[in-house]
Amino acid sequence: MGFEDLKYDFPKMPEEMRTMIEKEVNRQVKIEQPKFTNNKKTAGKVLAASVAVVILLGTTTFAGVSIYRLQSRQVAEHGVNVKIADHTDQASGTDAVSAEPVKLEDIPDVTMKVGYLPDGMVQTEEGKYSYEEALNKGGVSICFYRMDTGDGQFDMLHEDVLSSEDISLNGNEGVYLEYPQLYKDEIMFNQRIYVAFTDVHYVMEMYAASDVEKEEALKIAENITLLPVEESGSIAGAKDQGLVRAWNWSDYLESKKEQDKLEESDDEALAAAYSSTVAKEAMQHTHAVGESFSVENKAAGENKGLTAKVSRVQVSDDLSLLEPSLIDEDLKKETDGNGRLRPATIQYIKEGGLDALSEVVKSREVAQKLVYVTVEYTNTGSSELKAVLFVGSLARIVEDGAQMRMSSGWSYEEPSDADEWTYAANRGLSSFSDMMYYDVRGGERNNNYIAAIQPGETAAVHMAWIVTEEELDRLYVSLDTYGGAGEFTDTALDMGYVDIRQ
Repeated sequence: MGFEDLKYDFPKMPEEMRTMIEKEVNRQVKIEQPKFTNNKKTAGKVLAASVAVVILLGTTTFAGVSIYRLQSRQVAEHGVNVKIADHTDQASGTDAVSAEPVKLEDIPDVTMKVGYLPDGMVQTEEGKYSYEEALNKGGVSICFYRMDTGDGQFDMLHEDVLSSEDISLNGNEGVYLEYPQLYKDEIMFNQRIYVAFTDVHYVMEMYAASDVEKEEALKIAENITLLPVEESGSIAGAKDQGLVRAWNWSDYLESKKEQDKLEESDDEALAAAYSSTVAKEAMQHTHAVGESFSVENKAAGENKGLTAKVSRVQVSDDLSLLEPSLIDEDLKKETDGNGRLRPATIQYIKEGGLDALSEVVKSREVAQKLVYVTVEYTNTGSSELKAVLFVGSLARIVEDGAQMRMSSGWSYEEPSDADEWTYAANRGLSSFSDMMYYDVRGGERNNNYIAAIQPGETAAVHMAWIVTEEELDRLYVSLDTYGGAGEFTDTALDMGYVDIRQ
């Protein structure tokens, strides 16, 4: 989500967590916009924080004979299976029964109480906490599953596990998993904690970053409690007390099933759902620099009569084109003592799995450039337009035979059959497609909104991105507020990308 620094790497994780992390990255670059994850490479390969797992276990009894608790099992050398399993009540001498689905109406709405945070850690938004000195760049992120299929159905396999150990927190059994931290100088989410609240049929999944000590992460998890709304007050009053928003486990399983089907299928219709490539004619609405085009949100009935054009494109080796007061710390860190942009490091990673750990095979440096674009928004309608959202996404697109192919963003390069590495990670800010800079502020949060545009008036916005020198000949801008970088979306294609290749 800076994406709060935009520099995180994440091992494989459930799709819902990938979406959460992507939204977190977008938030960190201070951009409010819906994002979609339809690219096959992105959906199948998005890497999540190095993972540590602590699973706290609540216990509950079903039919008088089965107690469900969280447990782990080693799978191959570097795989760990984490699940809630039923255990026969030895006193009864009766065989354990299978978990039964739970009716959603029998699963209460709950509020979350966080009983402990380390010194200096604060809440940044719902379910997210980080240290004030590294605000939005680490800490912990929490999400929940609602076990509508039965507590005993929770089952997750973790790969690329560096080490694991069984733990006990506040009388609850658990498992701690550690994943390799490939980039020692960066904050990575290398810990994960699960807590099974079987009394209310919820499972918590907490990601903890490398700036949180293991002992502190465990203490945070140990002091999290869930209370049914009827015990904590009315739903109207529960929102301020931390009303939990959870994903139904049945929905997660269905999403995973569809994801696996799409990734494994050779069917062209299914593969089309992941639109990292399109036929050349799909880009027929592409615009040149200086060309005006409509950016109305017709589906939502917003910004009627609004047009835009990219009027100028500039490329620089430094940040001199930017307003100094608007340059954030992340951008400043990308420059050397002379103010010039540092090169990006491209690291070639051999991805781990059940039998091996991820490792860096080789690395190289590539010069970085600032791309600075002037966008002019004009109100051609007869009514004032207020709180006009603007978003600039930078796509890297190349011609590939009869198709146009877009870099998915998860890998800087594609490996050949002879390559030992699996993906190439760009360690610079040039790995991101959302605008790193903009000079107009508005809206409730004083971010990427134009406060108002009168009929016949034009408002100019300057946007900037960091790219590698090798990418200058493949750059396209999308002004679609629903995104349009890393994947081809229908709305971006209909609006048209702007060709700013150098």
